Amino acid sequence: MPPDLLPTLKSVVRLLTPQFLLSARYERHFFRSRRWENLHLGVFESFEAAREFAARRDVVARFDLDHEAWLKQRVRLSPHDYPMMFWLERTFEEGMRVVDLGGSVGVSCYAFRPFMHFPEGLQWQVCELEDVVPLGRRIAQERGESALSFTSDLASLEGANVLFTAGTLQYIESSLAQLLAVLANPPKHLLINRIPLTRRRSSFVTLQNGGEGVQAYRISNAKEFVDDLERLGYREVDRWKCLENSAPIPLHPDLSLSNFDGFYFVREAHR
Repeated sequence: MPPDLLPTLKSVVRLLTPQFLLSARYERHFFRSRRWENLHLGVFESFEAAREFAARRDVVARFDLDHEAWLKQRVRLSPHDYPMMFWLERTFEEGMRVVDLGGSVGVSCYAFRPFMHFPEGLQWQVCELEDVVPLGRRIAQERGESALSFTSDLASLEGANVLFTAGTLQYIESSLAQLLAVLANPPKHLLINRIPLTRRRSSFVTLQNGGEGVQAYRISNAKEFVDDLERLGYREVDRWKCLENSAPIPLHPDLSLSNFDGFYFVREAHR
């Protein structure tokens, strides 16, 4: 056999291995699927690397959600909502401000209100993408929900009594600790729900296809996530499992998650 044919032959053999064929087949399904299947693909070191991988397949990785459809799905509470409600109620005081980071069109406010007595003058401020803000305002006006307001400015976190966030942090490139570190007066209470955390390795990024497009998101290291907040003066009060959420990553079973996590932190020290 001519020596120059050996590398080519090795490449052909590699392409015929069962693992490569399975990986290629799954990748095609991942990028073509338009149904909700909770699909995940790959392990990347950064959001940029994940987006570049998708771009090479002619796919733009970006967060996309039908917010009005999501509001209809949130009519019924899920088990992971109850610890959030329990601790939120214990922060209540007159005139307080809750910043709901990534709160869509106010879905948690609408879901919780029938089961909670909101304090007088409560401000529930949703911080969302710019294109979601007008939609949220319109729906709040139609529903007569006076507690809700909407902004796309992360500076709204400054001076808030409570940072409330559910299923959002993984889609933001800056970590929660990074967002809080730049604030002169960060929120005293942190209520965090449905965050994917790994105990197996350092933080990494994967791709998700949720049926409405492909997006990159971070799976943070659990210890690093808590340690970073503790360095900012926060104390972990409670932690729970969100069993309705999972992140199966084919070909990376050791990094797949069978559940997400929820937390309640209180800031006890000023920096």
